[in-house]
Amino acid sequence: MKRFGEILTGAILAFGFLAFWPGTVGFAQTQSQAKCGEWVARIVSIEGRVETLPAGETNWQAVKLEDTYCPEDRVRTLEKSRAAFILKNETTLRLDENTMVKFSSLAPESPSLLQLLTGSAFFMSRYPRPLTIETPYVNAASGGTEFNIKVNPDDKSTTITVIEGQMNLTNEAGSAVVKAGQEAVTMAGQPPVVRIPVRPRDAIQWALYYPPIMSLRDLHLEATEGLPETDWRSMVQRSVTAYNEGDIGKAFTALEGAPAEVDDARFYVYRASLLLSVGRVDQAKSDIEKALALDPGNGLALALQSVIAVVGNDKQAALKLAMEANQAEPDSVSVKIALSYAEQANFKLDEALASVQRAVKLDPDASLAWARLAELWMAHGYLDKALESANKAAALNPKEVRIQTVLGFAYLTEIKIDKAKEAFMKAIALNSADPMPRLGLGLAMIREGNMEEGRKQIEIAASLDPNNSLIRSYLGKAYYEEKRDPQAQIQLEMAKELDTR
Repeated sequence: MKRFGEILTGAILAFGFLAFWPGTVGFAQTQSQAKCGEWVARIVSIEGRVETLPAGETNWQAVKLEDTYCPEDRVRTLEKSRAAFILKNETTLRLDENTMVKFSSLAPESPSLLQLLTGSAFFMSRYPRPLTIETPYVNAASGGTEFNIKVNPDDKSTTITVIEGQMNLTNEAGSAVVKAGQEAVTMAGQPPVVRIPVRPRDAIQWALYYPPIMSLRDLHLEATEGLPETDWRSMVQRSVTAYNEGDIGKAFTALEGAPAEVDDARFYVYRASLLLSVGRVDQAKSDIEKALALDPGNGLALALQSVIAVVGNDKQAALKLAMEANQAEPDSVSVKIALSYAEQANFKLDEALASVQRAVKLDPDASLAWARLAELWMAHGYLDKALESANKAAALNPKEVRIQTVLGFAYLTEIKIDKAKEAFMKAIALNSADPMPRLGLGLAMIREGNMEEGRKQIEIAASLDPNNSLIRSYLGKAYYEEKRDPQAQIQLEMAKELDTR
């Protein structure tokens, strides 16, 4: 196994961020308040429409970031929505769309209980504390592991996939032990059946983060004035406006009246990019296929396929697809951004920088391209140029989350901790599903001596993108600093595996 420093250096080069780790740290604890006096869960990421039903009440209510929950409260995600939580027992919990949980007993020092009523949930816990998840068809007990549970009411089944560690499953018909790399399917009234999936991590594909690349310029929808509201181009314009304002639910709602079949690839390309933003990769792939059927060799569709390959750690395929996209549409800003990600994933930093420099020349008003350029200037160590590009992006679109993230890392590099934290928190407020501001906030907290809270932020980052090797590397380092060597070893091995897939 590589030493931590070797892994970390490679990860920094791959993702383009620098940070400092302190030699000594202190300990601190922040507290959140709940109406019951002792919260059992706190929401740290919201995408789309997420609602809660407090214990004893009958009306579902919209949630807000950093809300806390009491025993017997319920939370549900609606279609094309996701959410993430920190539980009182220091487990991170991520909910997929159409999922409902009921928070029960979640004490730090005693056995904990949570009910998953329907949908999919990803759990990550690094403390050997008993946690039981009740589902309609089987109960699962863990003591510090990573796993995904999916409850499917249609076929009355529960599927549990263990990424790391092991789970003990029981119901009235039998029991089973599920180890890392295995999954168990339990049908109603039947004992759990253990099997080995070909790709266990496919179970958490819904939880991954796909970086945005889409530039409205490339859709060529500028002349939509005078079109009826029912025209798909008008719908996309309204959707883009909602997305830029941070309302992903409204962005999808704007597309709901579109015809079942649209004879223009641009519609499917845009909807695919929107679907990727909430982890609906299978639906996104379907729309990409429709776009390519209408327009074989469509550069934007190929660019989205490249992004999917980057996130899936298929680096060679990502670069091949991005180069094909660039050949098909050499004047596309979106394609150039996608190409930069593929080149960076293959450690071609100079080429990645050049690709984004061409993107901002193609469209000097593309805020996303300027934000991406700032990231790559920072990867090259040019802090002044990174800040200049970030400020340019901010002037074009103050709500662009990547801008605040780059500013945060720039301040962190200069040891301006308060300013770094402020920028990262702004980024989280703009897009709580982006893992990088959480990573940055964690590093800033650690740099100021708050190891425990900093490590928790990095754990949140890992739950927001479980396949990110950079985040895993930093999480391993945090555990190492806390003298939790077994947990550190697991994370560093995981980072190595993800980085070499």
